Amino acid sequence: MDIFIEQMVKKKRGVKEFLIVLASMLGVLAVLFALTFAMMIPGLGFMIFAVCVVLIYLLYFLVTSINLEFEYSFTNGVLDVDKIINARRRKSMLEINIRKMELMGDRKAPEFVRYMKKSGLTKVFAGTHMDAEDLCFLVFLDDDGKEKMLLFNPNEKVKDAIRRYNPKKVVLSQ
Repeated sequence: MDIFIEQMVKKKRGVKEFLIVLASMLGVLAVLFALTFAMMIPGLGFMIFAVCVVLIYLLYFLVTSINLEFEYSFTNGVLDVDKIINARRRKSMLEINIRKMELMGDRKAPEFVRYMKKSGLTKVFAGTHMDAEDLCFLVFLDDDGKEKMLLFNPNEKVKDAIRRYNPKKVVLSQ
């Protein structure tokens, strides 16, 4: 019997994202202010106008790229994690064979703090925010043999599917 489970999680905006939006708005105002004075220079007005339009588009692109969603797809023992940027672009982040994972737990597990402090461990964040109550971690070896830690917010269906494929390596509190 095939198992297929999908879950979408939207990343919550924090202070960093708010500051990016604020700085971008101030940047647009500065570009428009500079544009009004630059148009007075004969011969260079159109070129400066074109540069300002490009800058405003780049700032728009920066602000809209803050809208992130993560998709967890669990198919027959393989967990795929994709990042969706502003509902227009999809990027594959990870593909994990659950049978080969080292450990999965939630933030209440004692191993969570140990792995968070461990140096040399690559941490991949794909969740709502770091302070979420339902934040879980999954430690695994990638194809190069390097240890990685996925921080994510799976629902109960995804947790149960992972537990079903590798029950000895899952330490979730109930």
